[in-house]
Amino acid sequence: MKIAEASVLLATCILLFSGHGVFSFSYDYSATMECLAAPKRAQYGGGMIGFNQRTNGSTLSSELGVSNDGLHNTTLSLKTVKLEKGNLYTFSAWVQISNGSESETVAVAFKASNGELVHGGETMAKQGCWSLLKGGIGAEFTGVVEILLMVVVSVYSSKAMEIRVDNVSLQPFTAKEWRSHQDKSIDKVRKKKVSFKVTYANGTAADGALILILQTKSGFPFGCGMNHYIVTDEAYRQWFASRFKVTSFTNEMKWYSTEKTRGVENYTVADAMVNFAEQNGISIRGHNVFWDNRVMQPKWVKELPPAELMKAATRRLNSVVSRYAGRLIGWDVMNENLHFRFFEDKLGENASSMFYSMAYHLDPSMTLFMNEYNTIENSKDHTATACKYKEELEKILSFPGNAGLKAAIGLEGHFRDPKPNIAFMRSALDILGTMGLPIWLTEVDVGGGPDQAHNLEDILREGYSHPAVEGIIIFGGPIAAGFKCMTLANYDFEPTPVGEVVDKLINEWKSGRRQVRTDSRGMSEILLFHGDYRVKVSHPLINSSMSINFKVTKETENITVLLQFDA
Repeated sequence: MKIAEASVLLATCILLFSGHGVFSFSYDYSATMECLAAPKRAQYGGGMIGFNQRTNGSTLSSELGVSNDGLHNTTLSLKTVKLEKGNLYTFSAWVQISNGSESETVAVAFKASNGELVHGGETMAKQGCWSLLKGGIGAEFTGVVEILLMVVVSVYSSKAMEIRVDNVSLQPFTAKEWRSHQDKSIDKVRKKKVSFKVTYANGTAADGALILILQTKSGFPFGCGMNHYIVTDEAYRQWFASRFKVTSFTNEMKWYSTEKTRGVENYTVADAMVNFAEQNGISIRGHNVFWDNRVMQPKWVKELPPAELMKAATRRLNSVVSRYAGRLIGWDVMNENLHFRFFEDKLGENASSMFYSMAYHLDPSMTLFMNEYNTIENSKDHTATACKYKEELEKILSFPGNAGLKAAIGLEGHFRDPKPNIAFMRSALDILGTMGLPIWLTEVDVGGGPDQAHNLEDILREGYSHPAVEGIIIFGGPIAAGFKCMTLANYDFEPTPVGEVVDKLINEWKSGRRQVRTDSRGMSEILLFHGDYRVKVSHPLINSSMSINFKVTKETENITVLLQFDA
């Protein structure tokens, strides 16, 4: 096999500061997936490594080798740096290619002295323009690592490839600084300042009025998966309804549950679960119309010839979408169509796009999700990266007739590594946030182990604090309902350590009961979480009180609640 050469142009390095005396920055959530004529400046002035000047650079060579996963990698060493255990590092660089193909995947990885690689993110680099590669890692040890850029190509080519790299940055943050980013973002994107003005009947200010504030509903959908045990287990029903106001069914709406035998549909369990949810004010994300994994089809579907498959799939889509039209807040129309392609192999490359079009025209007001795993939870998976997710979703949206489709981004979030890469997760959310579409974490669960509860809290805080995320659903529950991967309650429905984290965050992310008093102007201000509120105002000098309901939403710029006593 002939070895290809890769020429690499690197920018010169300006070292702004090393690991000593590093000062703190606010986190830069900005990103782009556009390919630009010129690279933007390095984030954080280049951070620890300071590539921040455009030059003609120097030329290096690298051999094309075969990685363990069968992909061909051109690996380039950018720099060696020392990481501090417990710190989080955000990486960014601008890259472009010439020669070779029109575009290639370029990834960043961090190589420890023992040879272990930690992947930090990737992008699609193109010819003639600059693409942003944004990623990150959390340091699990103190020591030196080598920063590598890896060009990942799935088809061997003997062509020489030239890669240009510019404005590289690696910025460290302590865990305390990272948490500060989250808290500041929560105050900015999940809360609003509310002003109260209280007057007497004659219009004069009511000084010293007592305002009691009660949040009756959260404005952020934070929910939990639900399964068929909810139909018959009263303790499970009470446990669920007391905590969550949004859900997805784990299996009960899927094709293999509702049509086990061809032509014999049975929605009994799904209908009962929908009724329970509606009776308790719980919103439902439909999960799912189709699953692109061949293994997850009803047995009778797997070997259908294309024409028969199309007929059966059309009937399935019309049946389930029409049945629950107006009763759901969204549908996963095609589940995991980056990792799998059962319908594409059978029906053609536009199979997913076609099904989204059909669902859209059946229920035009419905939000339609593309749902996928490993986009935020596994930086080593090249199949469902943020840039590939965007590419597939844009393909669906550009399909004829889909222009008005209400699309949303569904990221499952099945975290299995011993320590989740929160810095990578944030960078992936930054990148997908540039699409301007709602992002939901749809099936969050965490592998077992002594740090399970801590890891779940880190993941949920990261998702909740990110400006682009508009909903979170965890996939866990009580052991009595069969939830063994992430158990939230024991057989007596008492919370496990993981369940305690969930309960703590539910309480932390709401205003609860608050009270304030008006000043001499009859005014008072308070920062409140988005949601529905009931307010009661009273005054110690008069025998009068009043109540009012109001909402705090992210769309409202200024909220002033006016209250006036009758006397």
